[in-house]
Amino acid sequence: MPASLSLRLCAWMFGLCLVMAGQARAAEPRVVIVFGDSITAGTALPKDQQTQVWVRLVEAQSGGKLQMLNEGKGGRPTDSVKEFEAMLSRRPKADLLVIALGTNDSRDISEQCVPKAVANVRAMITKARDQYGQGLAVLLVGPPNIRKDALGPTKPIADQRDAKLRELGAGFEALAKELHCDFTTQYGIIPEASLASDGVHPDVAGNEAIAKAMLPKLLPASR
Repeated sequence: MPASLSLRLCAWMFGLCLVMAGQARAAEPRVVIVFGDSITAGTALPKDQQTQVWVRLVEAQSGGKLQMLNEGKGGRPTDSVKEFEAMLSRRPKADLLVIALGTNDSRDISEQCVPKAVANVRAMITKARDQYGQGLAVLLVGPPNIRKDALGPTKPIADQRDAKLRELGAGFEALAKELHCDFTTQYGIIPEASLASDGVHPDVAGNEAIAKAMLPKLLPASR
């Protein structure tokens, strides 16, 4: 084989390898860590409905484009910075960090509720970008709405708690703008009928509503 032909063949094969490698990289799902509370974890769903939590629904509906790492935990407020650090140590990779907290913080109806929550979330974002790189994409999520007439022991402060949820969302939105993060809110997207059990935790239909709203925010093509 002439040397020139051999060189052209090698160049063609090299180019083909690059194309195939690029296609393989493009096929890799986006790794999304979701650090949240019981609504993220789905702990309030019956055992036979655990697969219907919104995080898993989003992954299933993404067509293989998303790998969702569910770091939800029941009862978690924003002051779980130590838990967040522990999570970072066991998750070596993230393309996107989602922080979906605030529902438990809203039990605190004092003036310090929102400033404390914002400071805690700020610390989480700083630590995450120190680990994964300053260019890490972060999506802050405002907490969802509650059903005030279905709340249990907290029903006497239902109006105040609802107000705090909205204030927390506004605080997170301002922080997202400051730190060059994306922001969305789950407030107002859960039908009241889906919150009938305790006023806070959505049923399967509520999780479906969350998944529908969150999926376009998480897909690589939407960024």
